[in-house]
Amino acid sequence: MTVLVSLLSLMLLVMLFLGPTLARLNPYVGDAVLAATVFLGVAIGLKLLDVLFFDVLAPWRKKSQVPLVIRDLGRLGAAAIAFVLIVRWFFPGVNLNVLAVSSLVVGYIVGNATQDTLGNLISGLALNTERPFHIGDWVTVSGQTGVVVDTTWRATRLRTREEDYVVIPNSSIAKESIINFSRPTRSHGCYLSIGVSYDTPPNKTRRVILDVLAESPGVCATPAPCVYLTGYGDFTVNFTIKYFVDDFARLPPIQSGIMDRIWYAFRREGISIPYPIQDCRERDAETDEHETRAANRNSIRQLLSGIDLFQSLSPAETDRLVEGAKRQIFADGEKLCRQGDAGESFYVIRSGHVGVWVSGTEGNTPVPVAHLGAGAFFGEMSLLTGEPRSATVTAEGDVDVVCVTKSDFAELLLANAELAGKLAAVLENRMAERHEKMAALAPLKAPPETQSVLLARIRRFFGL
Repeated sequence: MTVLVSLLSLMLLVMLFLGPTLARLNPYVGDAVLAATVFLGVAIGLKLLDVLFFDVLAPWRKKSQVPLVIRDLGRLGAAAIAFVLIVRWFFPGVNLNVLAVSSLVVGYIVGNATQDTLGNLISGLALNTERPFHIGDWVTVSGQTGVVVDTTWRATRLRTREEDYVVIPNSSIAKESIINFSRPTRSHGCYLSIGVSYDTPPNKTRRVILDVLAESPGVCATPAPCVYLTGYGDFTVNFTIKYFVDDFARLPPIQSGIMDRIWYAFRREGISIPYPIQDCRERDAETDEHETRAANRNSIRQLLSGIDLFQSLSPAETDRLVEGAKRQIFADGEKLCRQGDAGESFYVIRSGHVGVWVSGTEGNTPVPVAHLGAGAFFGEMSLLTGEPRSATVTAEGDVDVVCVTKSDFAELLLANAELAGKLAAVLENRMAERHEKMAALAPLKAPPETQSVLLARIRRFFGL
């Protein structure tokens, strides 16, 4: 474009200052300069129209980009027609047949001298005719994977995940197989292999993995993910996971997030991923395991003893509760419980933070109502009465919690008839405090439940 403008400026200066002189020398010289000036003006106009339609208006109208080779050919074709018309207008006596023959001879000579360039041009035209990919598609060709940036006369340019440009000659692409990750749909199927211990039932492993995939960002719900048992190894039962992502460009972070969540989910469910170990240290494994278990029980006991709900328990009852309690680890973004789900478990946060989210009765967008840290707890109504979850609790970073379930409490209540009444009294106090705080924010219609009502609900839930 700069060269054309410079030539046009030169021609205008020649016509302005040397026009009369050239006309006196030879009238055809002046006509030739004028014809060249008009042709350069037409060429610049065609270039401006090309930029207007394909670079300015096309993105605004959300139209797909047109490859450069098609744009160049269209512009050259229009320029050739304009050239013939200009020659006819300024030089009506010129024999165009001679010009056509001369062009063929020159074209033959140039074609033999630039066979590789012509081969790339023809391959580029074939690629744009068959359209195996579009600008913006993710493809693998000639061993390179990237997003198509543009297709020129000579080559196609890809931008890789490393933000590097790879320029591949069109003739090479025409000879290679092309994998297009963006067609016919943007969804892309992925596979992931994992091995678990022989102690874990396959159906349990499959259920845990599918639960993780259902909650992982970027994984498509349709087609649905699936998990296949593909073999029995020396140490592991091997599974292959198939799932679809909605954006191939984000495949590495999506896959990393899935593997992160699978690790946490396996840890919570007691599913191990075996690996060969050669440990040359001399140690008493049984003693080490006993010490680790004792330290873990002491940690849980200290955590539970600081909660008013369990302060009415005797030391023996507390020990039985500690034996049944389980530590669980959640990753950032995982949900510990969901609003409206049936629940029968109680959580105490050992470390980390969680967010508490509540949505309205009409299923509107959840809003955050609280953020809880180490030492906080939630789920006591679900544990003792089976009440559905009143909020969704989501991990904010890694969270380590202690979980107490209905089954842990059932034996204590059956063995101690007075325990249910004590728990109901604690719940009554906690509900009264919560009701008072909520009433300060907004008027409430229903009063908090009394101890007798709570006791009846506890007895009914545990079948006492």
